[in-house]
Amino acid sequence: MFRHVFLLVFVLLTGMSLPAAAASFDCAKAATPFEHAICDDTALSMADDRLAVTYQTAIGGLSEAALTAVRGDQRTWLDFARRACAPDAKPMTSGSYNEDRTRCLVSLFNGRSTVLESSRMVGGKRFYPRAHYAALPDPDAEDPDSYWAVATHELSYGQLDATDDSARAFNAYIEEQAQALSGGFGEGDGTEDVDSDGSSDTINSVRVKDADYNSVTLDVNTYWYGHGAAHGNWTVDYMHYRLDENRPLVAEDIFAGKRWKTALLDLTVEALEAEHGEELMLDDTDFLAKVVTDPDRWDLSDPYSLILQFQPYEVSYYAYGAPTARIPWGKLQDYLSEDADTYRY
Repeated sequence: MFRHVFLLVFVLLTGMSLPAAAASFDCAKAATPFEHAICDDTALSMADDRLAVTYQTAIGGLSEAALTAVRGDQRTWLDFARRACAPDAKPMTSGSYNEDRTRCLVSLFNGRSTVLESSRMVGGKRFYPRAHYAALPDPDAEDPDSYWAVATHELSYGQLDATDDSARAFNAYIEEQAQALSGGFGEGDGTEDVDSDGSSDTINSVRVKDADYNSVTLDVNTYWYGHGAAHGNWTVDYMHYRLDENRPLVAEDIFAGKRWKTALLDLTVEALEAEHGEELMLDDTDFLAKVVTDPDRWDLSDPYSLILQFQPYEVSYYAYGAPTARIPWGKLQDYLSEDADTYRY
């Protein structure tokens, strides 16, 4: 049986390209616990195969600068993968991965593939992912073999593979927002030069959702799990960026006048009640006034309706998830700015 992840290490260090049907590692010669885990577990072997193909696909067509960045992030991830599922956040040199730690590796491999799958053409533009990873020992873990002995932190964000002023402004803005989203995680080299919590796991991503000749919309997802908690917390948001104006979308691009905020709030509450009924927890709606006027909560992908995004716990109980409210644009017509259609479409 042959595994591909070790060929990736060789490719990253030498700069060579993967042959079409590469087989670089004979599992009969597996030496480390990490190597044995990849060779011995079917699910992990499949995740490794997926990652090899995904990586090769992700780097296709990139500029030299973008290719260098993705290769560097892959090296960081490979080091992270060896430490994130091992005791004390150090690569295992003896013993073997138990079932829990093997499942941990499967999750990491598939997660990295998901990040790399965001390297693609969207709206005629080439985007690629940057990513930072950190694995830290949990200072409160009593047992180094505990499932929660290591804290893991992952951050990824989309970048535009171009060199014009607009692309540079976009990339700087998205990187800044991503860093702020994760509380500063990822600064420096993205591994040890971070101030991260050793008793929680985080996965934060800012990924390109859609793009056209003058704008980009990105999905913003956060996840935080405190070790030992009953469940994690997560959020869903958006970023809308105007490439032609080198700035993020603001509310006044869509709405105008003195009454639009009140009207939007009233229509949102009406839509929530109609769509979710008894599942809502809305004793007080005043706090929603700021929420519904934030462009980061607006999904503009539907040409017929404005979709408002809410977070778990915000308007309903946790298990209900992250509800949305859909408001037909026709009901908002009286409150739209003169240039609203330029920004909506």
